[in-house]
Amino acid sequence: MDWKTFDWKNQKIGKKGNILTKTTYKCGFCMGTGIAPCRRNIPCPVCSGQGIVNVSPPAVICAYCNGQGKSYLNKDLSCIVCRGKGVVAVENKNIETCLDCNGKGRERGGLPCLICKGKGVVIKR
Repeated sequence: MDWKTFDWKNQKIGKKGNILTKTTYKCGFCMGTGIAPCRRNIPCPVCSGQGIVNVSPPAVICAYCNGQGKSYLNKDLSCIVCRGKGVVAVENKNIETCLDCNGKGRERGGLPCLICKGKGVVIKR
């Protein structure tokens, strides 16, 4: 499987499907600027204008939105899986790619995968 490296202005976080151990990340919805992308001079509703979000480890890059924090169907709305953070917590470090959606996090209709809940990974059995 070909994983896409996630990079915001040369700040590499990791690859989709890999475990992330930090607790603080740049906000995916505003890309760390603190300003809502769809409107000027309005604080980002996800990070409250701070540009950073907290996610308890272990975490992975959101497969549903590719870590961008924006909805797959409407780019003006925050992602329904990660809630705009771009990173989503997982229960366990022992994970593998979801075979139902092939790690994409979405079904054919564009809705989140029912097996992995849009994360792109599931716990190994």
